[in-house]
Amino acid sequence: MKQILLSIMAVVIMATMGMAQNVQLPAPQKTGGKSVMETLWNRASGNEYSDRMLSDQDLSNLLFAAVGVNRDNGKLTSPTAGNRQEIRLFVFTGKGVYEYLNTENSLRPVVEGDHRDIVAAHQDWAKTAPVVLLMVADEAKFGRSDEHSKVIMGVDAGIVSENINIFCAGTGLVTRPRGSMDVDAIKTLLKLDETQTPLLNNPVGYPR
Repeated sequence: MKQILLSIMAVVIMATMGMAQNVQLPAPQKTGGKSVMETLWNRASGNEYSDRMLSDQDLSNLLFAAVGVNRDNGKLTSPTAGNRQEIRLFVFTGKGVYEYLNTENSLRPVVEGDHRDIVAAHQDWAKTAPVVLLMVADEAKFGRSDEHSKVIMGVDAGIVSENINIFCAGTGLVTRPRGSMDVDAIKTLLKLDETQTPLLNNPVGYPR
């Protein structure tokens, strides 16, 4: 009986460890999409999405466009003040919430379950997107918390959002930048402290 219990415990531990493992994404592609001018002519916000989940490759490309590492010196596709890289990117899906780790191009599981509703808040259409990207400003990474610094962090989050918007316009995806969300519920869910602030979010999906 003792041996059986130990075997069961081992299986449970292994399953739990598996759930906690990071999800490795395929390398982002270096070619594809429309030209810069075509992309700008096609840039528009939308709120009607297919319920089909993004492919791993499309998700990898999307996250790389947002805050990916594009140089050997560790700098990003989205510039930040003083290269502080204080904007953290969380990925909400129907299966769980993940944080994008750009140096590894992987997803760190944060919490299981579908929590897109708290980002959608009172706009139900926003939770119909298969992926919702959330930008969180981390004052500890920025190094300052005065009012001007908070404005600059908002600017940095806006740049990340615009990278997402442009990527979607250039690859046929649908998105819309949003400031609406249940900030308190998000901070509780993600266990954020008072120095970590959700600022913007972008629902993303294939066109319906």
